[in-house]
Amino acid sequence: MKVLLGGIPLGCDNIGDEAIIACVVKMLKGALRGAEIAVATADPATEGRLGVAVVPPFGFAKVPMDGFAEVVRRHDAYVWCGATGLSDYPHVALDLLEIAQREGVPTFVWGVGMNDELNPVFFRVHGRRRLVLSCLGLVGWYERRLRERLVRRIAALLPRCRGVWLRDPESAAMLASLGFSGARIAADSAILLSTPRSPSSVPRSPTLGLCISTQNQVSDLDGVKGLVAAVRSAGARVLGIPMNPKTDRALMESLGVECVSGCTPESVSEAAAECDVVLSSRLHLLILAANVGTPVMGIARGSKLANWLANFGRTVEGSVCDCDWPKTTAHVLAALKDRGDWDEVRASAYARLTERLEKARGEFAAELEACNAK
Repeated sequence: MKVLLGGIPLGCDNIGDEAIIACVVKMLKGALRGAEIAVATADPATEGRLGVAVVPPFGFAKVPMDGFAEVVRRHDAYVWCGATGLSDYPHVALDLLEIAQREGVPTFVWGVGMNDELNPVFFRVHGRRRLVLSCLGLVGWYERRLRERLVRRIAALLPRCRGVWLRDPESAAMLASLGFSGARIAADSAILLSTPRSPSSVPRSPTLGLCISTQNQVSDLDGVKGLVAAVRSAGARVLGIPMNPKTDRALMESLGVECVSGCTPESVSEAAAECDVVLSSRLHLLILAANVGTPVMGIARGSKLANWLANFGRTVEGSVCDCDWPKTTAHVLAALKDRGDWDEVRASAYARLTERLEKARGEFAAELEACNAK
């Protein structure tokens, strides 16, 4: 069976996306004996790293859609997997689904998440157009039209998929508000990636793992600097763990934060395992850190971090636009001293998440096998 994975901008310096695809590939290889898997990515090294074929990332990284129809028709199934595509960049992913369906290829959506707000880049009016529409009192009307177009496309395309699994109930509720209530619940595939935590025999200072993203960047960078200074004054270390090895690294280094050198999901997991607590505005650092047992704290960019932390009965510290940094600093310092009930809470949460993912994985594999049988 030949399966094509895509629909998100892979190979574009997002370690979270690379963690997702690595886990989906591993999952499918375990579930579908002899399956030939191809990944749409801008990174040719993916071929050797994951043992897959690679095709261009159609629709992303300035790669046009031309040629996707020819590629997808050579496969038995097309899977749009992972990330926050339905709310962040739905047009590309829906275009890919539509082309695959037109070519008669069975389509699937696996593990996709949604923020509670559609990407303002695509669903809010900007610039001169906003100025003109404001003068006419039509901004609200136009933005409703943008949303209605998305709703129509979702209603046309998702019911034609052989299966739609989202990563959490909150994403399913958001999708239902856009007119599709047929999604099943899985969990983020990245929970399958784990580097076991091994106690270090070398004494070390308490360590805060930190990632401040350049996507929806924190507005109060002075607040971040104050947190870093306070943690260091308390005798702890601050270790930057950039989830974009270029832009996140540059930002944190400009704040005087030492960053790890690795830029793979595995190196991020290893770094997180050496930390006593991780604070991040990137979702997948929180996931990879929790995988290895490290307590996590989040700065929200949309609802996805809050949805993840809710699994542990916790809330975000604030948002990138509105965060009480002195209060967050106090929480970080307390967490560096005392893990509290984290281990028990984490074990319970991961039992639920794993059970949910295993059930969905079985359903997904059965649907793919049914395609192969035909």
